[in-house]
Amino acid sequence: MMTRVIAPLLAVLLLAATPAGAAFAPDAPVLVAAAKRKPVKRKPSRPVPPPPAQEAAPAAPAQVTPDVAPPVSATPESGSPAAPATQDSGSTPSSEPSLDFDLLTPEAEASKGLLDPDLQKDLETRRTMLKLHQGLGLAMAGGLTAATVLGQLQFNESFRGGGDNRTLLAWHRGVIIGTSVLFATVGTLGLLAPDPVERPFQWDTVTFHKIFMGLATAGMIAQAVLGILATHSYGEITEPKYATAHQVVGYATLGCVAAGIVTLTF
Repeated sequence: MMTRVIAPLLAVLLLAATPAGAAFAPDAPVLVAAAKRKPVKRKPSRPVPPPPAQEAAPAAPAQVTPDVAPPVSATPESGSPAAPATQDSGSTPSSEPSLDFDLLTPEAEASKGLLDPDLQKDLETRRTMLKLHQGLGLAMAGGLTAATVLGQLQFNESFRGGGDNRTLLAWHRGVIIGTSVLFATVGTLGLLAPDPVERPFQWDTVTFHKIFMGLATAGMIAQAVLGILATHSYGEITEPKYATAHQVVGYATLGCVAAGIVTLTF
């Protein structure tokens, strides 16, 4: 009988002494017969506060698709409305501007409204007058050359043993009159041609052309005066002198006209 009572008590004591006994719940009933133990008063369990919440990492900003309409062609195909191209939602929108434009406009539209009507009219008038100035100038140069040749032949006939034949004098005088009229017309066209664009003075071909033609104008006036004096001195001792001076001035005038033409040609 005693063996049956002592054996379970020893087993309980051994079990409580071993570390494995700690694994039992404190509420498990334990029979202790050898010693009386005071019941352990347990403090009520205090609620454990929850751990502080970790700061949430800042969320990545959501990609906002800019509200920009895609470029639309300026000239859509006839019969089909111009529909804007849709971008893929997953693709990143491009920040580069559209290159769908035309840099070259038609010439009529590009030049429209750029020139003042009065300025354009003056430029057209100047162009027309200078074309006439050029054409009549070449005709005048040809007439002056013919007048110089006829004057030289008449000078040889009158003062170099040609028998004083004056048959070429009328031809020479007629060509001189026609050339003088052309010369005056060419000069008037050049002077009266409107020049609406203000240009600073510079030594260019136009300046040298004006200088040579100014000298030619003085030569034409001098020739007319010397020719009249030579005609009124017919048979006198001063006639050869006036005729020689008329001849020299005639060649100088022809040279100035040729120089004026060359400066604008080359």
